[in-house]
Order: sequence, then structure tokens, then C-alpha cells
Amino acid sequence: MSAKSNTLQAKDLISIGIFTAIYFVVFFAGMMLGYIPIFIPLLGFVCPILCGIPFMLYLTKVKKFGMVSLTGIILRFWCLTSLQAAWI
Repeated sequence: MSAKSNTLQAKDLISIGIFTAIYFVVFFAGMMLGYIPIFIPLLGFVCPILCGIPFMLYLTKVKKFGMVSLTGIILRFWCLTSLQAAWI
């Protein structure tokens, strides 16, 4: 019997990177609707629905503690470096 490790392995880090990239692409594509003025009020409804799909798929792959936190840290760093957090 092998002991189950609770530390993040390379496979877990690859999953974090892939799903964070998918989330970023879907979020970016959803926010492109903002360039059409009639869709600006709908962005608050459309983007969470679009981004929720890959995030729920990601949650089915989460096996260890800290994977969702690491995804949040990566997305927060992206938000801060792309000047989208000017209002935060």
C-alpha cells in the first residue's frame, strides 16, 4: 500500500496552469462583449455564466488542498499587473 501524498505534485501544477489559462481565455472572450455598447449592462450576467463552466470543471479535478487558492493567487496577480484592479 502506498501512502497518499497531500503535497502538490507536477501533475497538479499542470492542471492549475491549464485550467487557469482556459478561465482567462473564456473571461477575456466574454469581456469582449463590452465593446458592443448594448451588451455592457449584461456583462455582469454573461461573464459569470461563461467563466463558471470551466471553473466547475476545474473543481471536479481538484484533489488536494491549495489548488483553488493557487488559482486565485494567479488570477489576482494577473488582475493587478494588467491594471484591471484600479477600482479595488
